[in-house]
Amino acid sequence: MIRIVLDTNVLIDASVDPYRYANRIIDLVISGQIEAYANSETLRENKFLAHKKIADQSYLRKLEYYFDQVRTVETQITNKVLEDPEDDKILASALIARADYLITADNHLLKLEKVRRVRIIRPNEFWSRYEEGTDQGWINWLKSFIK
Repeated sequence: MIRIVLDTNVLIDASVDPYRYANRIIDLVISGQIEAYANSETLRENKFLAHKKIADQSYLRKLEYYFDQVRTVETQITNKVLEDPEDDKILASALIARADYLITADNHLLKLEKVRRVRIIRPNEFWSRYEEGTDQGWINWLKSFIK
């Protein structure tokens, strides 16, 4: 199964439009087609920021389903790699979780491209890879609405 870590900016961005790639990725996590990971501190921050920045109550309910599916990992930041300590936390989560992808819109992270086995990509790039790898990306996503 594909393992991912979603950056907070992806969760917030997905609230704008239900057809955005970020929103589709959240649907895949909720439906159990991919696994999402986060450290407990980041997960708390995600919940706090979601309620602070998002007014759409139906999307907030959807995020609660997403948060219920996220598997937590414990991380300790020993080396500061990036300019922003928040970026270090999310990268550490991806490494500890042995994630396949860290999905973000953060340019500091994106410029790394890959750290060990973790590919750092934008939501649209993940979606393209997912579609190619499963040969059913759109079909699976549409089925999640039919259940």
